[in-house]
Parts: sequence; C-alpha cells; structure tokens
Amino acid sequence: MELSPVITDAFVLHLEHHLFDRWTAEQDAAEAAAWEPVRQRLAALRGQPTLTELAERQRLPPPTRLKPTPGWPPIAIPGQPGRYLTLDQDRQDAA
Repeated sequence: MELSPVITDAFVLHLEHHLFDRWTAEQDAAEAAAWEPVRQRLAALRGQPTLTELAERQRLPPPTRLKPTPGWPPIAIPGQPGRYLTLDQDRQDAA
C-alpha cells in the first residue's frame, strides 16, 4: 500500500509542528528554571531600602536655633565652654 505524497507531506508537517511545540515547551521550562534564582533574589530585595533612602535617613536634621526665654537660666553654648546665651545678648543680636 502506497500513500499519496500529499498525505505523507501533511503527516511530516504535523509531526514537525508537534516536535517543535514540544521543543519550545522544554526550552521555556529550562529558561524559567534558569531565571528562578534571579526572581527569588529580586523578591528578597523588594523590601530593602535603596542607597538614596539610606543616605536620606543618615542625613542630620538642621541645627536648632537656641533662643533664651525670660524666667529661665542662661543657655550653655555647645562646643564653647564658659559661654552662655542670655536674654540680653539675644536682644542685642536682634537689634
């Protein structure tokens, strides 16, 4: 029994298509397995702050301006032993 060339060609095309589908599925599975460690690492990094965020956290707040208040003792000036900020000095500086 001899098959016609049309049937043979159709069978070969169907077989090639089936083999190609199987091959691409295997390739997709292998690629997904290869990228899995990368996906896991990225998932672990998602919750961590960026370098910009860390630098922002470490930045110091602006210095506080010391202001003497009536009825309170003079304020010792940090880094300058023996110097005090008094209410009279503050009034002179403002003038």
